[in-house]
Amino acid sequence: MDGEVECPFCGEPGEVAADYDPDASGAQVFVQDCAVCCNPWSVTVQVGADGEVSVRVDRG
Repeated sequence: MDGEVECPFCGEPGEVAADYDPDASGAQVFVQDCAVCCNPWSVTVQVGADGEVSVRVDRG
């Protein structure tokens, strides 16, 4: 998984913590704070049945 995303608050690039189970298909949601502006992100990690992972970050 490419864990780099853009903060939805300050626009700075950041890393998503790997707080997800790569063996559990479906959506996994957790909250993570931006390392730059400290605002909370709502991180959605979608694991496909084929193991492909996509990440979406929204304002928490």
